[in-house]
Amino acid sequence: LGKRQIFSGIRGSYGEPEALVGRSVVFIANLAPRKMRFGLSEGMILSAGFDGGALALLDADSGAQPGMPVR
Repeated sequence: LGKRQIFSGIRGSYGEPEALVGRSVVFIANLAPRKMRFGLSEGMILSAGFDGGALALLDADSGAQPGMPVR
């Protein structure tokens, strides 16, 4: 599966990146890389939230395995 660098606007809801270590979340990997202010982003983490509110990451179910396509 490899590794990807992803920049997103979730710091306000999750703080430091270490808060996400070990979590299984849903993300999109087949996007074209996009130059961001901090570097090159190679995907998108999926989250839900209302405008101006906290974000909630979309977690993968316990039966999901890394690399499974979203359907």
